[in-house]
Parts: sequence; C-alpha cells; structure tokens
Amino acid sequence: MDKYFASLESKVERVIAQCDWLRAENQGLRQELVERNEELRVMAEKMEEARRRLQNLVAQVPEQV
Repeated sequence: MDKYFASLESKVERVIAQCDWLRAENQGLRQELVERNEELRVMAEKMEEARRRLQNLVAQVPEQV
C-alpha cells in the first residue's frame, strides 16, 4: 500500500511540475502576443502614413495630356 501511495505522490508531483511549467510558458506566450500586437499596430500606422504621403505625391504630379 505504501508503494501505491509513493507512486501516486510521484505522479501528482510530476503533474504539478508540468502545470507550473505550462503556466510559465503560457505567461511568456501571452506577453509575446502583446508585444507582437503592438508591433502590428505600429506597422499599420506606418503603412497608413506612407499611403497618405504617396497619395499626396501622386496628387502633386501633373496629369499628362
């Protein structure tokens, strides 16, 4: 019976360790997602500004007859 409980305790400890590891990995992935979303937002702003500038330049080019 002691062997059974020792085995069970070992398994529970492994499950707890795995949960801790997964929790830490999940937190890291969440932080990475926040960072990537911010990068995406900044890039979208830059693309929008480039589009506006390009439209302004095109508007300044005289039309050819």
